This record gives sequence, C-alpha cells and structure tokens, in this order.
Amino acid sequence: MHTFSINNRALTLCGLSNSAQTLSLHQDDVVIACHGWQDNSASFAPLMRELSPQLPLYAFDWPGHGLSQWRHPQAHYYFIDYVDDLHQVISQCQAQRVHLVGHSLGAMVASLYVACFPERIASLTLIEGIGLVCAEPEEAKALLMRALAQRARGDKIREYPTSDDLVARRLAISDFDEQVGNELMARNIEPGPEGGVRLRTDPRIKHYSAFRYSEPQAHALLDTIEVPTLLIKGTEGYAMVHQNEHKFAHHYSQLSAKVVAGGHHCHMQSAYECAQLIGAHLHQSGAR
Repeated sequence: MHTFSINNRALTLCGLSNSAQTLSLHQDDVVIACHGWQDNSASFAPLMRELSPQLPLYAFDWPGHGLSQWRHPQAHYYFIDYVDDLHQVISQCQAQRVHLVGHSLGAMVASLYVACFPERIASLTLIEGIGLVCAEPEEAKALLMRALAQRARGDKIREYPTSDDLVARRLAISDFDEQVGNELMARNIEPGPEGGVRLRTDPRIKHYSAFRYSEPQAHALLDTIEVPTLLIKGTEGYAMVHQNEHKFAHHYSQLSAKVVAGGHHCHMQSAYECAQLIGAHLHQSGAR
C-alpha cells in the first residue's frame, strides 16, 4: 500500500493507494474512494488488499480528517464543500474512466457529484449511503441557531493517556470490532502536548450543520443519475440507509442493491465479499 498527497486550491489532501503512480498520470481506469464522516482513507485499506492491484484505487482523507490539512480557521465544514473537494481531485485526474466509491458521507458526496458531472464518471458504488440527508423547511431556523451557538462555545481538543483509550472511545459508539477500530483510528491519532494522545481530526467537523437541503431540493439536485450504480448495505447497517433507499432509489436509473454481513462499516468487516461485488461492478462498467 502506498501513500500519496494531492494539492487542492488551498489544502493538501493525503491518502492511501494500491498504486505508486501519481493520480494525474493514469490514462485508462481509476477508482477514487470517498470515506465517511470522522473516518479516513484507512477505511478502504481492507478493500485495497482484496481488490485487483491492476486497477488503481486512490482513497484520500477529507479535509480535517486523517492526515489531510484542516480548513482555514474562519472556514467550516459544509456538505457542499466536500463536493467541491472531490471536484478538485477529479479535475486533476487524466484517466479516461473514473469510478467512484463512497461510504456513508462519501456516498452522498459522490452521488451529488455524479448528478452534476456525469460525463466524468463511469460507475458509482455506494456503501451504506444513498441520496442526501435532508431537513424540513421549518427546521431551517433551529438548525442555524444551534450551529451558531455551538461555534460560539469554541472547541477544546481533549488528550487521552494512550491510543487504546481513544480506540475504546470510538468502539463505544461504533458497530465494529477492535481490529477494525485499530486500523481506522491509527490514522486519526497523534501525540499530544502533555505526553498523551489526541485526535488528529479537526473538532469543527463535529459541529452541527447550519444548513441542510429540503427533500424537494434533494430530489431536484439528484435528478436522474444514469451511470451504473451499486449499493452495498450491511445486514446490521444504519436504518437511515434503508429509509433513504426508499426515498431516493428512483434517481439511480441503473441501481443494483446487495447486502453483505456487517454493520455501517461492512466494507471493512466483509472486505472480501465487498471486493467481489465491487470488482464485478467495475468490470461490467468497462473497467480494464
């Protein structure tokens, strides 16, 4: 497995890849993977070990996550900014066919990107995420006020005695085991100034969203996504994924849904099964 970095307008994004070649140099097929909220590119490491190394896969850390830079101190982490981050990454890729794989937040970002720029994408794989997270119009004011109140309180980065303590904290609110937790969290932990450890992630990524699309806006944005799309769900995955599948599946004109063992991080828990499904999907979508 190889590390890489890529420069966007104002940030350097870091990631993991099964290819030593620079992303911009590939000419045929490239897979770009987008991880979920509070995760990082290591969430795709089990898939990389199972997928064919002949197909280059690049998984980058979103800004504020993993080893990537944080956004400017006066900036925040709006959903639409992640779409712009992905747009900047793909704009630097010269491959003839780009295949997107997204998990959770990454799946929603990838969906909106494909809806806007379908000419760049040959296939779409969604893992435990489909459609968009929405809010009712009457919730807009409350969302804004809650977000502004949280920003005013400021953030303090807590330090922990050991990495095991931080992993245990993540396991307490997650649906995966210690092995998955250790692989995922290793990229999110750094030494603290007082001799312990702390999260590398920007605490602002946890801020309440100040804005969400309404459901009619989400439907208008997604319109019709015509690229071949694979949705992978975990047997113990999030209920919201099933709810959003019911709401938004009709936007994906070539949608195939599969279920594998595991929870919200089923691509880490059932990496071999997911790799088999994704490999077949990519092959059927023209990947060589």
